[in-house]
Amino acid sequence: MVYLVDFIGVHCGMHYYLDAFKRILESLDGVEVGIVSNYSVDGNPPVLLNHYAGNKLRKIISAGRNLIRLQKFISRHRDDHFIYLTYGNILDPYFLKVISKAPHHCIDIHEALAQNEDSNIRLREKLAKVYSSNISDVITHSSRTDDYLMQFGYEGNKYEVPHFKYVFPRDYDMQSISDDIRRSVDKDKVNVLFFGNITREKGIDILLDAVNNISDKDAARLNVIVAGKDIDGVYRRVKLKSDRKVSFFTRHISDDELRFLYDNVDYLALPYRKTSQSGILEMAFYFKKPIIASDIPYFRKMLTLFPSFGYLDGNCSKDFSQALHEMIYRDPSDFFNDDEYARYENRKEVEDFKAQFRKWITSKNDQK
Repeated sequence: MVYLVDFIGVHCGMHYYLDAFKRILESLDGVEVGIVSNYSVDGNPPVLLNHYAGNKLRKIISAGRNLIRLQKFISRHRDDHFIYLTYGNILDPYFLKVISKAPHHCIDIHEALAQNEDSNIRLREKLAKVYSSNISDVITHSSRTDDYLMQFGYEGNKYEVPHFKYVFPRDYDMQSISDDIRRSVDKDKVNVLFFGNITREKGIDILLDAVNNISDKDAARLNVIVAGKDIDGVYRRVKLKSDRKVSFFTRHISDDELRFLYDNVDYLALPYRKTSQSGILEMAFYFKKPIIASDIPYFRKMLTLFPSFGYLDGNCSKDFSQALHEMIYRDPSDFFNDDEYARYENRKEVEDFKAQFRKWITSKNDQK
């Protein structure tokens, strides 16, 4: 049995990635996959608590209880295989140490060091100690992660694979969509969505400055929707011009609302300053919505492989303004070339990873 372990789950939409990963692994003969997270799977109660819910004291207590729950779960399944999804945040050194006690473990690194923790020297040192001493196998998705592993002194096995594409129903219950979300889409304008945690690292200020800087003529054609949790308040520092149409939803966005927004907008904005991979991008591709992305390594790689999937701009608001100007006057149907999308649907790198994963399971079973 292979268990995918993740403590974010439904808090930030990681259940979509877990389901995609599960589908990939179960395509291998004889591989059964379970999910250890904070949401119900196949009608079974969740193994972990959602330690992002409630007040600060509840969050701390729940995180501690999750560490204990995971320890007990591993002790009951010592012959099984564990893949732990890590994000490089302050809790990860503790969870990594727990998961490293499993005889057969592998770390799926979404962020080796969280984007908002780059200057946290203490956390960097803790993670470096865990990776150099306790972790033998990792899965990576980008050069940013590879660079951090080198800095951490990691010398174990490394398996590279793109972010797994999503497969889930695209429909949604309109009764579950709040009135403000429904009204945010303007069918008479070009609708651009910024989705996910609203932070400086994800360039929300770049997007809003760009909206301010476009011409009044362009602004009259543009409708921007910003939906996700406000992490650092940086979006409030940009004073929008009164005639710019931008809607903010700084709260948890339900699955139905997420699907509604992706289904009804024209473009996804990804003005990120840095990232190792992006489920937001993969979701856009799943809904065949072209992206407007900053020129950072991960987005550059994806739009080099699949150039018809969107537009790669520079790394500042001036460049993003130009990108918005060009996109406003393009037809979204110009994007997603059929041949490219077929290649995206059947990425060779994923098949290569499946073969590597089969070898990993075999090698771990041989150690029993």
